Order: sequence, then structure tokens, then C-alpha cells
Amino acid sequence: MTRRTCATPRARRVTVGSATVLAAGVLLAGCGSVGSEPPPPPEPKDALLAAVPGEETPAFRFSGVDAAGRRITGAVDPTGKGMELNIAPAEAEAGAENEDEAENEADFSLAMSFRVVDQRSWLKVHFEDAAELNELLELPQQWMELDQSKLSNPQVYDGADIGNAGVIIRAADAVQQQADGAYTGTVDLTAGPEVAEAVAEVDVAALGEQATSIPFTAVVGGDGHLDTLTMELPAVDEQPAVEYLVRYYDYGDAPAVASPTGDVTPAPDAAYEILGE
Repeated sequence: MTRRTCATPRARRVTVGSATVLAAGVLLAGCGSVGSEPPPPPEPKDALLAAVPGEETPAFRFSGVDAAGRRITGAVDPTGKGMELNIAPAEAEAGAENEDEAENEADFSLAMSFRVVDQRSWLKVHFEDAAELNELLELPQQWMELDQSKLSNPQVYDGADIGNAGVIIRAADAVQQQADGAYTGTVDLTAGPEVAEAVAEVDVAALGEQATSIPFTAVVGGDGHLDTLTMELPAVDEQPAVEYLVRYYDYGDAPAVASPTGDVTPAPDAAYEILGE
């Protein structure tokens, strides 16, 4: 669910208009005009893309798991050009050599939250089970406003589809709607830089031919909005299998996303180091 780190291009919407046939000066027996033909139904891939959140979508919540196995939750407010993104640390790998190793990894797990409103963004960091590290590293625990000029990839609002669902669907082939209403197909992770960035934590080259046909399943709700999109990323070499999951829900019921209030501080140098700057 990488979004540079929290951004993604807008979903493409495709609509199919009806054609109207007018019979000018032509009279048929028992009929004064030729009726219009009903429009053809949209192709499954186009229908699925139309369900992806866009800039006119009401505020909604989201959750999921990215290609690195990190749990992500938050909300998007397209009207207010705002979003909040909470990134929990990935669970300790099952392949850890012993319990002490897994425990040591957990001791230094870092949870991060981003809030973005138009061209401004804020960061909050918390070391789980090691809160003293915030003080040691001189990292405030309240919201810190980021200086965009210090970021190689500025954190600004640039679209509602935070889970990159549209990017993934556009790289899909053989999209079909199943009897239960779900959509299935395969995704080509080598289709271009956008889809590669969406799964940046995955070594696509190591997947070989598998990378060109990753199975996916998507579900559209009764309101016409995308509910879930899931990709099954296979294990390869030291890279474990992972389920890439995007869930969008509570359309129209999520709160607006606004700038943080109260005790907000400029981000110190340590914050940019955490972000790899």
C-alpha cells in the first residue's frame, strides 16, 4: 500500500453513454419512429475501475495490509483534500530463529501516523513498548509538522485512492465478474512504474514469470463503491508470501480530516531521519 509513502494517482472512471437513433422522415408500418437501443453493459474491468474512490467520493475509512505485511488504517476526506494514515509495525516474522529475537524486534517496533491536508502534512511517531526512545531520540510524541522542502517525496494530498486499487486494476488482465458478484483476474506487476511502486516492498524481479499473473479478487458494495481488493503475493527466496489487502468502508459516515489542533511542533531532524531523509 505504498503511496510515496501515502499518495497515489486518481482512479480512472469510464462511463458508457447510450446511443440514440432518430428516424427522420421514415415511417414504418404501425410505428412512427425507431426506438433507441439500450446501452451495452460496461466491461468488468471498466465497471470495477468506476467503483474506485475518486475526488467526488464522500469521506470514507480504510484498512489493509501492504506488501511488507504492515497493518494500515485511516480515513480519506476527498472534499477537504485530507487523509490520515496510521501504520502499525509488521508482525515479527515467523522465521525468527528464537523467541528472544522476535522479542527484540518487537521492543523497537515503530508506529507512525501521518495527517495530510492539501499541501501540508504532519507526523506522529511512537515506539511500542519503548516509549523512552522518543525522549532519547528527541522525538516529540505529539503531532509534528513536516517541512515539505526537506522531503525528497513531499507528503501532500494527491488523490482519494490511498490503497492504489486503481493502479492495480489498470494493470489487471482477464477481469471477470463471478456469479457471487465478486471480480477476479490477474495483475501484471511488471506493467509499469506505478504498479511496481504500489508493491515497492516486494522484489518483483525475484518473482520471475509469477509477477505477470498475480491473482486478485475485488468486491463492490451495493452502493457502487469498492469494498475490498486482495492480491495473493507468493513467497520467493527469503521473501515470505503475503496478502496485499485494501478495504474501503463507511462511505459518507467517516469524519472530515482537518489540521491537528493543540500542541503541534515543527518536526526535528530526527523525524526526517526516521523517514529516511
